[in-house]
Amino acid sequence: MAQATLAETAARDVELARSLARGDEAALRLLYERHGGVVLALATRMLGSREEAEEVLHDTFYRLWRNAARFDPERAAVRTYLYAMARNLCLTRLRARRSRPVQADLDEHDFAYQVALSTDPDPVPALLAGRALAALEDDERRLVEEAFFGGWSHTELAERHGLPLGTVKSRIKRALAKMRDALEAGK
Repeated sequence: MAQATLAETAARDVELARSLARGDEAALRLLYERHGGVVLALATRMLGSREEAEEVLHDTFYRLWRNAARFDPERAAVRTYLYAMARNLCLTRLRARRSRPVQADLDEHDFAYQVALSTDPDPVPALLAGRALAALEDDERRLVEEAFFGGWSHTELAERHGLPLGTVKSRIKRALAKMRDALEAGK
C-alpha cells in the first residue's frame, strides 16, 4: 500500500476532527496515535520532565476532545492546532514554576533523536523541519529554538544575548522567512 501524502494525511485529520466534534471516541484515539508521540516529544523538550510532558499530552488531547467543535481547518492543520495547544500548555507551566527548561543530556537537534521520538509513520515532516533549521546560521537557530521551544520572550532573549530588542525581533523574523524559503524550495 502506498504511503499517504501530507495533503491526504491532513485531509484525513480534518475528517477525524469533524468526527470527534460529533463525539466519536475512535477519532480521538486515531488522532492520538498519529500525533501523540510528537506532542510528547515537544513537551518533553520544552519542560525537561517526562512526567510533566505526559500531563501536557493528556491535557492537550483532553482540550481537543472538549473543543473539537471549535476547530477550524481553514485556520490551521490539526497537527498545527495540537502543537500550538501543547506549546501553550508548556509555556504556562514554565511561567508557573518561574524557571527555564532543563537541558537534556541528548542532542535534541540530532535528526536521529527527532525520528526516534516520533511515532509519525511519515518521516517527511521531520525531514522538512530539519532542512528548514539547517538553513539557519547557528545564532539564528538558537534564537528561534529558544523562542519557540524554550518559551523565552523577545525581551528575555535580548537581555540574555546582550542584543537590542529590535535586533532580536528582526533576526527571528528573518530566520522564520529563511525557514519558509527552505521549505518552499523543497517542494
